[in-house]
Amino acid sequence: MFNTPRFMIAAFAALSLCATPAAAFSFGKKSTPAQEVIEIITVPEQLITDLQVDFDLPENAAAAIVGNLAHESGNFRMLHEIQGTCYGYSQWCGSRKTAFRAFSKSRGGQQTYEANYGFLKHELATQYQPMLTRLRRANSVDVAARIFMKEFLRPRASTANLTRRVNFAKKYLRDDFSGAGCYSHFKLEAAHNPAPCPDIRMARASS
Repeated sequence: MFNTPRFMIAAFAALSLCATPAAAFSFGKKSTPAQEVIEIITVPEQLITDLQVDFDLPENAAAAIVGNLAHESGNFRMLHEIQGTCYGYSQWCGSRKTAFRAFSKSRGGQQTYEANYGFLKHELATQYQPMLTRLRRANSVDVAARIFMKEFLRPRASTANLTRRVNFAKKYLRDDFSGAGCYSHFKLEAAHNPAPCPDIRMARASS
């Protein structure tokens, strides 16, 4: 893990720019303009940051939530349920999906991070405060993942697969976000699903 807290890194990452040095001075040549590069951030990275900041969650609990959502959404790249009608990071169904779609209209559409995290935040803040308290007290990512799965998502037994949810969470805690949908360079690909981040990532300096 990075020595600098994750939420401090990602909170400023979208605003931080890295400028390449100008070419050395030489007669008869113009200096090369600096190129601005925005750090690449995946959806799960940003979610973990936002959940920690907005709900005062420990990193294990935030990662447990995001690992659950990764299982539901194909690592944040398959928003529409396979052979079903649920949609979004949480695979909202029925009346929850109807409410999510209405919510998303003023937030860029149902594929966007703003809509998906915004509605997740709304539900957590208005209906799941007792669950959040239990998540803060959970003594492991495994326990936190089970709490969120059973109380917030409530999947069918045939699709629960807690092990896969925990594996995603532990992968993120190792700073492995490979293949995830992209937050900082958001775009849609086939079937209106979020594309992954570019392969080349800007190096982060640890402190």
